[in-house]
Amino acid sequence: MIWRFDIHEALASTSDFCRGRAEAGDDQGLVVLAKEQSAARGSRGRSWTTGKGNLAFSFVCRIPENSTFLQALPFLTAVALYEGMTACLPASFSTEKHFTLKWPNDLLLHQCKMAGILIETGHNETHQWAVIGIGANLKNAPKLPDRRLACFADLATPPDAEECARKIIHSFDKWKKEWEEKGSSVVHQAWLSYAHPIGTRLAVQGRDTYKTGMFSGLDAQGHLLLTLDNGDVLPVVTGDILCE
Repeated sequence: MIWRFDIHEALASTSDFCRGRAEAGDDQGLVVLAKEQSAARGSRGRSWTTGKGNLAFSFVCRIPENSTFLQALPFLTAVALYEGMTACLPASFSTEKHFTLKWPNDLLLHQCKMAGILIETGHNETHQWAVIGIGANLKNAPKLPDRRLACFADLATPPDAEECARKIIHSFDKWKKEWEEKGSSVVHQAWLSYAHPIGTRLAVQGRDTYKTGMFSGLDAQGHLLLTLDNGDVLPVVTGDILCE
């Protein structure tokens, strides 16, 4: 696909900007990057502010009709994020695994969140589309009272944000073609190879629940499989995933 990069000094939200363009019919190949972002949204309604030097971009992808693409999209995008960030590391770092994916699509560095993805969908008169927003701490990480965050600079000299976005988009294209040719299972396998290992102790925190067990992979729909201490296997559809 030919991608068109639209670079802004500052926006409230790259995803909101993309949504407006997609609703107007510009629903394929648009990438919007902001050097500063003041009103971004994270998962579960959390707010997110992007300072200078960090990565904030969104892109529009048309959703094929009658397909499982939307189910595969969080994992496909997470794999692209992982590979794009890894490609930004110096060559001397290439023999080690520094990043980890956490279900469904957070990127961790040293077990602390460094980047995340938010996917929103909509449609115009002819097509359904998705806006995929990616935020990553490159130069600095926000200070939050309830959790530690990481940034790329904790590991190596951070890349230029546009360069990083282009590497992620390049990997996204590659994996979208893989999905078209081989289906969701190949995407899930790639995601598993970058995620916390099978057998990792996890906790799943819901609005009113807290369950612990061992990570046991993904089912065909991409639900996380958690083997509880009593041996039951719980498919997780939603919830905050915590490493014990």
